[in-house]
Amino acid sequence: MIIDKNLIKEPKITIIITYYNLGKYILDCVSSILNQTYQNFEIIIVNDNSDEQNTKILNEIKNDKTKIINLNKNSGQLLAFEEGLKISQGEFVCMIDADDILLPNYLKTLLYAHLNHNFALISCAFGEINDKNEITSYKTTEQKNLNYFDIENLFKTSENFKLIPVKEPFGLWSWNPSSSSMFRKSALNILKFYPNKEYWKTGADKVIFSLLHLIGGSANITSVNYLYRHHDNNNSQTTLCTGNKKYLSENYIKKLIAWNKKLRFDTLKMFLLNKKELIEKYNKINYFKMLTKVFFCLNIKICAKIIKTFAHKLINF
Repeated sequence: MIIDKNLIKEPKITIIITYYNLGKYILDCVSSILNQTYQNFEIIIVNDNSDEQNTKILNEIKNDKTKIINLNKNSGQLLAFEEGLKISQGEFVCMIDADDILLPNYLKTLLYAHLNHNFALISCAFGEINDKNEITSYKTTEQKNLNYFDIENLFKTSENFKLIPVKEPFGLWSWNPSSSSMFRKSALNILKFYPNKEYWKTGADKVIFSLLHLIGGSANITSVNYLYRHHDNNNSQTTLCTGNKKYLSENYIKKLIAWNKKLRFDTLKMFLLNKKELIEKYNKINYFKMLTKVFFCLNIKICAKIIKTFAHKLINF
């Protein structure tokens, strides 16, 4: 697949950054967005009640593409994302972590893929950097210091890439967080039905990616288009080591198991509590297919308990 140099359609993209005490990285993150080759976008930073020092840093961001929302209390990542979504104007939406870096062709590449394929979300391959701005994992680059203003020279992202649909065995529909994707805004309407949003102080991408994959499918782009940062606040997560082999810490595995259990339970609950609305939105056949996928992810005892509780919702299929 080759990126068209002149996209006939140039829809607006909204980039939502959920921000909580990451002032050390936010300026570089925003700078990498402003330097995109595709320029029809807006940035919405949702300050999730950061401390005074980290809030002041946001005052250094002065450009006409960026809006800042300051929340009066710490609501957590999922609710903060939804606050940004409320005022978004883009046809497509990206959720970017405040400590990550977008490579110059990120928006252009993912948008092109969306315009030529019908997926609810599209993600891409990524490299990793540490807290010292050293590249710790990248397929074609040796470890070196990273100058954000020279990213385009360091990472000549190929305009040739493959788009690989995400497929899984029946019943396995949830995504593991991969930090950054582009969503169809219309698909994000599913979030209004999801319960217990306050639980997702972190890991909101787990919910968003999984729900959108469930209702509209997803795909991965093979070219590297962003950099994920490891630092003290997230070092319990995935670490890529020598040879690009992934190692998951024990704490992160436990967290992931808890997230999966919570996500599947709440999603099944969502389908049962909102049966009428979801059938109207996705039709009865698709509703039943999605409900079945979620159902088969859960422990039999848990399913039996839920079905007993919500039996009246399943009448008249």
